[in-house]
Amino acid sequence: MAQAPQTSAPAPQTPPAGPPQTPAAPLPTLDQSFELLKEFKLGTDSTGLIPIERAVMEVHGNETARAALEKRLVPYLGSSYSSVTRSFVCRQLVLIGSAASVPAVTPLVLDEDLSVHARNALERIPGSESEKALRDALGQAKGRTRIGVINSVAARRDAASTPGLIRILGEDPASAAAAAKALGEIGTPEAAKALTAARGKGPAPVQQAVVDGTLICADRLVADGHRSQAISLIEGLTDASQPEHVRGAAKRMLSAVTRKS
Repeated sequence: MAQAPQTSAPAPQTPPAGPPQTPAAPLPTLDQSFELLKEFKLGTDSTGLIPIERAVMEVHGNETARAALEKRLVPYLGSSYSSVTRSFVCRQLVLIGSAASVPAVTPLVLDEDLSVHARNALERIPGSESEKALRDALGQAKGRTRIGVINSVAARRDAASTPGLIRILGEDPASAAAAAKALGEIGTPEAAKALTAARGKGPAPVQQAVVDGTLICADRLVADGHRSQAISLIEGLTDASQPEHVRGAAKRMLSAVTRKS
């Protein structure tokens, strides 16, 4: 019987060549990057700032290089530069900032557009200078900016801010609620007394924040070795004047704290 003729498979076709790839442009030098930073604004390609970001990462562990780079960045926080430039600099100072940056960062805390960037830097810059800058801003900031400052003070657990936070407990509900939780984060015996005095006062959101702050404060007191005061603080939330859910949370925490003692 005759065999069917063999047919060969079609040869694979080579896909058409695409357009030639343009090589990526080389990054600017660090000096060139700082020149670009002068004119940086919304919508500008940020690729040119990569050398600065890399330099920030590379100076860790080298105090001389870190200080020199910080000194070079700080002038760009001046009002003659765009908000985008100044926010970029604040983000770098989060990583390498020191007390030397605080005077230049501090005015930005009250700038509605830049406050969050300035506060992020001050929260992470070690030392009393940054704590004082945030503390002073408590009496100057307004609205949402002040609530942000309150949250930053809480993040630093700045005990010296306690008197200012106590004053804010009697002000608008949003600020008072933030202040109550900040006192809880600070977690000192003085903060505990302030929260006890504020218990049951103000509108419902503030009262709930005082409860939350009290539980946080008790946890901080235990961690800092003030167990007996923590127990007294929690016991104040277990009486019949408190809502059932508050009593339940307080009893559970009280049980946990007394087991550790």
